[in-house]
Amino acid sequence: MQRHICARSFRRLPSLRSACLSRRFQSSSSIPANNSSNDEVLLLQQKQMYDEIRAELKSLSEVPEDEMLPELKKSLGEGELSAKEQLLDNELSEFFKSYAQSNKLFENATSVGRSPAAAAAVTTTNKPYPNLIPSTNDKPYTSQELFLRQFRHSLHTAKLGSAISKVYFPHKDIFYPPLPEAITVENLLSAGVHLGQSTSLWRSSTQSYVYGEYKGVHIIDLNQTLSCLKRAAKVVEGVSESGGIILFLGTRKGQKRGLEEAAKKTHGYYVSTRWIPGTLTNSTEISGIWEKQEIDSHDTPTQRALSPNETSKQVKPDLLVVLNPTENRNALLEAIKSRVPTIAIIDTDSEPSLVTYPIPGNDDSLRSVNLLLGVLARAGQRGLQNRLTQNDKN
Repeated sequence: MQRHICARSFRRLPSLRSACLSRRFQSSSSIPANNSSNDEVLLLQQKQMYDEIRAELKSLSEVPEDEMLPELKKSLGEGELSAKEQLLDNELSEFFKSYAQSNKLFENATSVGRSPAAAAAVTTTNKPYPNLIPSTNDKPYTSQELFLRQFRHSLHTAKLGSAISKVYFPHKDIFYPPLPEAITVENLLSAGVHLGQSTSLWRSSTQSYVYGEYKGVHIIDLNQTLSCLKRAAKVVEGVSESGGIILFLGTRKGQKRGLEEAAKKTHGYYVSTRWIPGTLTNSTEISGIWEKQEIDSHDTPTQRALSPNETSKQVKPDLLVVLNPTENRNALLEAIKSRVPTIAIIDTDSEPSLVTYPIPGNDDSLRSVNLLLGVLARAGQRGLQNRLTQNDKN
């Protein structure tokens, strides 16, 4: 019924409009006709017509709806539709019906006459967000709606732009270090291994490792670093494969995490605090309080009780890896006296003659130290796996 009323209202509009206009011009007939060509007269007529329209609209707005609807229905129901008007009415009805079905305008007809909150609860039952409370048209967006708008916008725009590849992540040098044969000069350069000390702190014994000088800082030759690193990695792999004890030493702040991961990969040991003098040269007194136990070829404790002679034996590392040799010069001297081979990162202010297998590089940067330590730990891990695999075959 509502659709038919709308269609008929379209038919009645021209006649109503013409009637209103005729009334307006009839009411303004008091103005002399001989002055119709005057602009002021036309403006006066237009103003008078607008005033009458406003007055009628104001009076119409004061009429109750209950009194207006019967009169409107009565006026719309007068007269019969012609064949052309009936055809137009049917076409409009079919158009409105198909439009409403295609746009699903009446699928939630039960919400008519309810409060906005109740209507919103009904309309959101079939949506992917049933708990969403939408805001009305005269209110700003809620926090939930703003989040959904931003989320849907990001689905379309988040992947736009260029993709960044070959990005350097320093934390991977500790947990996922590269293999010794996979390390390149580019990796060393990204970690800052080439940066040496100030020229005022230069030690002349490192002349063969210096590539040049830039703004008062020595630049280390990374080709020398790469060859020395691969040689030291072979040593670590061989010691780990033969079942030797590897001791990692680094006493600077921030090096403990890398030392822990390196010792875990190689089944070795580490010292991250102060080096106790006499640990190697006076091990009888220093290591007397340490608990000793026997392990098998798989590094598993045998739980066998040791005899007094076995307990009193000296246990020394088979390889000492030092991250900051400048501060741990005593450890290098003790390793020389105890005939323990050493590997150390040699900066331009360090003494390479105290180290068995020096690795020229920056020992002040954590990125540089973690990269070099990670490569050595990866080599030791591979040697350990080879040893365990060989023992399983035997």
